[in-house]
Amino acid sequence: MEPIKRKILFNKPGGTASKSSIMARLTLPNDFIKALNITPEDKDVIISLEGDRIIIKKA
Repeated sequence: MEPIKRKILFNKPGGTASKSSIMARLTLPNDFIKALNITPEDKDVIISLEGDRIIIKKA
């Protein structure tokens, strides 16, 4: 699949998080999710950091 440029979304978490906490999110293309066979019922993934890359694998 072709690489896609995306932006990371930052927001402040609620609840009991400290006031200086920041949460980061990334929206993944639906084609990527389908290619990994990730479904609402089977949604566990493993993420790792390898050098300058974030790796997402189906659990």
